[in-house]
Amino acid sequence: MFNSEDKKRLLSNFFSLSALQGLNMILPLITLPYLVRILGVENFGLINFSLSIIMYFNILVSFGFELSATREISINRDNIKRISEIFSAVMIIKIILTVISLFVLTALICFLDVFARHALLYYATFGIIIGNVTFPSWFFQGMERMKYITYINVVSKVGFTILIFMLVKGKEDLIYVPILNSLGAILGGMYSLWLIFKFFKIKILFPNKQIIISQLIDSYRFFLSRVANNGSRYLAITIIGIYFGNSIVGYYSMVEKLYYAFMSLGGIISQTIYPYMSRTKNLIFFKKIFILVMLISFTILLPILYFNGLLLLTIFNVQNDILSTIFIIIFSGSIFGIASALLGYPLLAAFGYIKYANDSLIYASFIYVAYIFIASYVFRNIYFVSFSLVVYAAVGLILRLFYIHKTKLFYNKNANLKI
Repeated sequence: MFNSEDKKRLLSNFFSLSALQGLNMILPLITLPYLVRILGVENFGLINFSLSIIMYFNILVSFGFELSATREISINRDNIKRISEIFSAVMIIKIILTVISLFVLTALICFLDVFARHALLYYATFGIIIGNVTFPSWFFQGMERMKYITYINVVSKVGFTILIFMLVKGKEDLIYVPILNSLGAILGGMYSLWLIFKFFKIKILFPNKQIIISQLIDSYRFFLSRVANNGSRYLAITIIGIYFGNSIVGYYSMVEKLYYAFMSLGGIISQTIYPYMSRTKNLIFFKKIFILVMLISFTILLPILYFNGLLLLTIFNVQNDILSTIFIIIFSGSIFGIASALLGYPLLAAFGYIKYANDSLIYASFIYVAYIFIASYVFRNIYFVSFSLVVYAAVGLILRLFYIHKTKLFYNKNANLKI
């Protein structure tokens, strides 16, 4: 079992992440209706289309370090020299990947008219990538000090929300949305670096080639799983923007943001217990948490589905059959997604089955990509495209259950920790 210090840390991390995710749920409910009304559904869709493109670069720059580096720092957190090496190597890699991403974005803008028409919008949104580099949330997670993540995000997100209402007054103010979003991420990141150097005594080292290569190799499979998991989120918006237009992107994005806010319930628990499970392999604890989270998720989901029309009207002041149907389709897969998230890194990866945790998402993404292109090219039906998230979540869950059965993880407390 776990000692009082573990209990205290887990509870602190849980409430910190819960506060952060609660904020992530509440603030969009304030800003999204305002932006939809002021900018219009089409411009709102354009903002989210540009964001989906930039987030591909964000996946590249993250390179799975939010999982691999978190685990390494958690294991070595009492060794300042070692975590300084990890921190330095990861930051160097992320900076190099950011420069590469900026060159690729510039090439897209120079050679493709669809990007050139809104070049300023894409460059303004790219600031999020810089914020990603300067805000090493993976370090705070590894040190199990999630309260710092909460403090920084609360200040930056509240500031962003206030400035949105102050500066965005009409459709011509569209560019302020990505600029403010990027500035909030960058300033929050700079403050987080100050905290790391001041309170954790981390030193910037110049790691040798072997350490950098080791970090890349260790994170490679995590990166592939992030491409599969997060890439699926942005692929749908990209495809919808190309084949169905910005207005439908607007409807889809409205639902999707609510969906991922609800899905964050699994994310909170996953991030909270992942470092602890990596250290202790406490299977009994995990089973109790899993059952509790699934019961809570299902209890919340039923009224959300039943009263979806009222919910959408209250939040967005929009009553639309297309919007309502997309909502029901997407939210029907949320239970699969939450269960899959909990079975992945807090369980499979924490017990050393990193390959299985990652491969489940990679294989699910192959099926997802095939499905979404068939739904778009062959059927050209937005409802079929929306169902792609359900397909992805369900396949990922089935594969992870298969791997758990294969390793007999739930039945064998002495399961091997390596594959």
